[in-house]
Amino acid sequence: MEEVPGEILKDILNKVNSEDTFARLIRMNLIELQPGYARSTIPITDAAVNIHQMAHGGAIFSVADQACEAAGNSFGEPAVALQHNIHFLAAGRSGDLLEATAKVTNRSNRIGLIEFEVRNQEGLLLAMGQQLIYFMKGGKQKFNS
Repeated sequence: MEEVPGEILKDILNKVNSEDTFARLIRMNLIELQPGYARSTIPITDAAVNIHQMAHGGAIFSVADQACEAAGNSFGEPAVALQHNIHFLAAGRSGDLLEATAKVTNRSNRIGLIEFEVRNQEGLLLAMGQQLIYFMKGGKQKFNS
């Protein structure tokens, strides 16, 4: 595992939890960050279900996307998503607490691949997929070093 200064990881975690206004709106939280790995949670409330009373796909996608965002940026280099694919495998319900885990599985100079899973509080796998990211070399540095 690559060494990343703890201050960078702390800065990223704080930025995600304090400056991501959409995440705050839907009560999503980044709860763990390590180099190339992140965990996020989102509570599924009655306001986050679809017409079938299942967890809305957008809520499931959002928690996966946040975990991927944090894992991709965990090396201290700004990274952005290029493509995200998700497979919905089971339904979540109101009252569930969903947790996404994301791990960078391949990383080159400019491109990274992240694999993720979203599970409910009982460990049921609701979704899985991959995100392709781009490392913005020479771009504006977002994180302390």
